[in-house]
Formats: sequence, C-alpha cells, structure tokens
Amino acid sequence: MDLKTWTPFPYLDKEWRFDFPRILRETGEFRPSMDVVRTNGTLVLTAELPGMTADDVDVFLDGDVLTIKGEKTDVREVSEADRYVHERTFGSFQRRMTVPDGVSAEGIDANFENGILTVQVVLPEDKEIEPKRIPVLTK
Repeated sequence: MDLKTWTPFPYLDKEWRFDFPRILRETGEFRPSMDVVRTNGTLVLTAELPGMTADDVDVFLDGDVLTIKGEKTDVREVSEADRYVHERTFGSFQRRMTVPDGVSAEGIDANFENGILTVQVVLPEDKEIEPKRIPVLTK
C-alpha cells in the first residue's frame, strides 16, 4: 500500500474561490467592478454601477488623482424576518486612481448609460525624455 501525502490547499483554494464573493457581500460594502484600458492616447475607465443613475455618481480630478464616488441605495423596505436571500450590496463607495501628470479636468469626459459609467481621460503627449547621466563620485 502506497502512502499519499495529503494537502488541504487544493480544497481550501476551491472553497476560497467559491466563498470569496459571499464574504465580500456579507461585509455590506459595495465596491463596483472597474476596467481601465489605454487606447490611442486615451485612458478609458469603465465601471459597473447597476441600479444607479448619473445623479448617484460624482467624478472628481484632484491633482493627479481621479476619484469616482457615489451611493447605491435600496428603496425597498423588507423586514429581516421576511427576507429569504440577501446577496445584493448597497452603500457608499469611492474608487481612486492616479493619472499621469499633465491630465486636466477639461480633458475628461464621463458618460453614464444602462448602469455603466465610462470615463475617458485624454492623456498628455508623451514627451521624449533623454536619460541624464549622474556622475558617481568617490570620497
């Protein structure tokens, strides 16, 4: 009879992947999913905000930090005794992202359609920066 080494890690990994979304929901924190891509000199940020409207969301540029914040509210009144399943999350959220130097508020457009926020950030022209040699001195 061969002895096999047993390790719990494959089982824990499976359980963690299965339970992680549930754990996040139980914290009650709403954290929208975001994608950020760079396309033709523009940074395009897309955030999923189901059940929200453009009036529920604010977009700010403060220096080199782009901030998206808002609040997702539940308008239904349901007692806990009558609730069978509660998986949706509500509450305030705030997502921040550092943008390159030279980005201005005039170069940012934000659109909201069908629960999707799309923010387009025009990136400044890439400047050709030549490396500058720094002399290394000895004492």
